[in-house]
Amino acid sequence: EAEQRSKAEALRIKKKLEGEINELEIALDHANKANSEAQKSIKRYQTQLREAECGYEEASRSRQEMNEKANLHERRAQALAAEMEESRALLDSAERGKRQTEAELVEARQAVNEMTGINSKASAEKRSLEGSVHTMQAEIDDMLHQAKSSEEKAKKAMVDAAR
Repeated sequence: EAEQRSKAEALRIKKKLEGEINELEIALDHANKANSEAQKSIKRYQTQLREAECGYEEASRSRQEMNEKANLHERRAQALAAEMEESRALLDSAERGKRQTEAELVEARQAVNEMTGINSKASAEKRSLEGSVHTMQAEIDDMLHQAKSSEEKAKKAMVDAAR
């Protein structure tokens, strides 16, 4: 009887252990499936991470290129601004030179007008003097002619008086 009880107890323990083994096998299958799903998820997350890293690197390169271009454009804008300031300074200088040249032109025109007036007066005086000179030469020629005539008359008179 004790032996039967021991056999029954052993059978009951055996069935209990077989049930637990089945449950553990089922749990192992579930754990393996869950592990497989987890591995797939990890691979999927790794792929997404690689894609995100590539996207980040691309965005970083693009941002760096944009910064370089922005710096280049900023330097160019500064150079153009400096050129514009230089051009303004040259324009101001040219305008001052133009005003000075215009003032000199006005002075030169006034001087030309004064010289023209002086030349006109000198020409009138020259004509007047030339007229006076011609008149005087005519008078001198006339006087010389009269003096020659008088000399000839005097010679004739001396010749007549000497005879």
